[in-house]
Amino acid sequence: MSISLTRQPSFTNRVFGALAAVSAVGMVGLAVTAVIGFEEPNNALLLTSFILMLVAPVAMLVHLARTRELTSRERRIWIRQFAGPRAPRAFSAYLTSHDRSATADRLAAEASARFHSERRSRAERHDAG
Repeated sequence: MSISLTRQPSFTNRVFGALAAVSAVGMVGLAVTAVIGFEEPNNALLLTSFILMLVAPVAMLVHLARTRELTSRERRIWIRQFAGPRAPRAFSAYLTSHDRSATADRLAAEASARFHSERRSRAERHDAG
């Protein structure tokens, strides 16, 4: 049974959406554990909530490593974005994108423009000072 490439991103996005909801439940569980069990937390609830919270990020990284829709260059772009200061935006873009290749190129172009803009402003401040 084969899934066409046109349907796969939509299905993948639905799965990521469900996993994001599971991660949100994990975050709520951690908050409940922190509020209710602040003196002596329930270890089972704490562990379960922590695991649930990590479901979406781990699934996304596994998808990034295993997918055939991205080239190695695009994978490097995504990994660089996930490790950078705008990681939450990159996670959101990865989870909701219908064309992860184009989104990777756009994120790389934005990062390059930001780098050149910051470099230019530093040079201007250095010249002014």
